[in-house]
Amino acid sequence: MAASQGIIKTTQADGLRAYLQALLKSKHKTWVTIPYELWPESWKKRKMRKPVCLLQKSLYGHPESGGHWERHCTAAIIKCGGQAVENHPSTFWFPDERMLMNVYVDDFLLSGPEAGHDILWRRLRDPKHGNIQMEDPEPLDRFLGRSHPAVP
Repeated sequence: MAASQGIIKTTQADGLRAYLQALLKSKHKTWVTIPYELWPESWKKRKMRKPVCLLQKSLYGHPESGGHWERHCTAAIIKCGGQAVENHPSTFWFPDERMLMNVYVDDFLLSGPEAGHDILWRRLRDPKHGNIQMEDPEPLDRFLGRSHPAVP
């Protein structure tokens, strides 16, 4: 704990349907067939066998979805004041807040002065700033499948 910064803490949040938040901006268009059980009622009255739709969002399973989500997420974090940390992919420094964020796919980890956590999480979720849809942040407990018990 630094005397001038107050208590240092770490919080975490999970992105909601992360890939689907990013547009699919592939060089080549991707068309997908729609399973019958997902057809709107108006389609069922027509004589269609396998209707297709242009894929616009980075759907899980598409080989390029991970890259599109990463670019979308990085741009949102930078828009919120984060600076990419050189030689540490998916790690961002927020100089004004003196906070460090690490992102692994859809798991967000934020460390720094306690006073700035709520402000930065709100900014990342705000449609006018980061517009990243995520669960409510909570104290660090489990990250990347590993428990991190609080130290007394």
